[in-house]
Amino acid sequence: MKKSIILLLFLAFNIPFSAKPGNTGFMYRVQDEEKTGLERFFYSVVPVKTIELTVESENLEAIEIAFPRGEIVSKSSGKWILKAPDTVGNYELTISDLSTEKSAVITLFVLVPASQMKGEYLNGYRIGTYPAGKYKGSDKYKKPVGFIEVTDKNKDIYITPHFQLKQFLCKQESGWPKYLVLNPKLLLKLEFLLNELHKKGINAKTLFIMSGYRTPYYNKLIGNVKYSRHVFGDAADIYVDEDQNGVIDDLNNDGKNNMSDAEVLYSIVERLEKSPENSKLIGGMGKYKKNPAHTFFVHVDTRGFVARW
Repeated sequence: MKKSIILLLFLAFNIPFSAKPGNTGFMYRVQDEEKTGLERFFYSVVPVKTIELTVESENLEAIEIAFPRGEIVSKSSGKWILKAPDTVGNYELTISDLSTEKSAVITLFVLVPASQMKGEYLNGYRIGTYPAGKYKGSDKYKKPVGFIEVTDKNKDIYITPHFQLKQFLCKQESGWPKYLVLNPKLLLKLEFLLNELHKKGINAKTLFIMSGYRTPYYNKLIGNVKYSRHVFGDAADIYVDEDQNGVIDDLNNDGKNNMSDAEVLYSIVERLEKSPENSKLIGGMGKYKKNPAHTFFVHVDTRGFVARW
C-alpha cells in the first residue's frame, strides 16, 4: 500500500504541465507567441504590419483562414502571411478545420502607435512617461510600440475563452477611449491557471483581476516601483471571487477565506513554471495579505525570469 501511495504522489507531481488548454483539435501560433489550442485568442499589431500565422494539424488541407478586413499575402504548408488593416480597431481572424467543423477566433487589435502621443497623453487619455532604457538589460522593459484602443463598444470582447478586454484596464478615472498594453503570454498563463482550478472542481467562470495594466502615470500615483510589470502589460493581481463579494473564495474547502486559498493559486503557477515546455511563461509571483483595501491575492507576470516574494 505504501509503495502505491508513493507512486501516485510521484505521478501527481511529475505530470507535464501544458499551458495550452483548448479543444480546437489543432494548434496555432501568431508570430513568436506560444502555441495554443484555445478557441479564442488575441494579438496586437501596428497598422499594415505583416504577421505570420502557423497552424499545426494532422489534416492541414482542411484548415481554412478567414480574415475579411485584412489581407492574406501568401500561404504555404501550415503557414500564412497576413497583413493587418491600416485602421486602428479590432478585427476577427478565424481558423477553421472543415473536417471537424471546429474553429478558433483571433481578435487582432490594430494599435494606436505610441508616436501619436502628445506629451503624456494619447487622445486625451493620460498615459504618462515610460522609463527610458532597459532594466537589467532585458528587452522585456522596452517602451510599447502602441496601445490597444478600448471603447465602450469593444470593452466587453472576450480575448480568450474566460477573460474580457475590460478586465485588464487601468483603474484610473477617465472617459472613452481608454488605452491598454496587454501581453498574450499573460493570458495563456491565466487560462492555464483557470483550467487547473476546473480540474480541482473549482468551476470559476473567470479570475478577478484586481489590477491588470497600469499606465506609468497611475503606477506612479499609487507609489509603485517604476519598472513594475503592470506598466508593460504582462502582470495581473488575481483571486477567485465567484460570489463577487470582494473576498477570496474558499478554494481549499476548509471553511475559511485566508492566505491558504491564495496559496492554492500560487502552487498551481509554481508547478506550471517548473515544466520545461512553459519556459517562455515564467515570471514573478507574490502572495499578498488581506488589508482594509483588498482581500488576499496573488501577483503573476511573465517577465522572463523567476522572481518570488
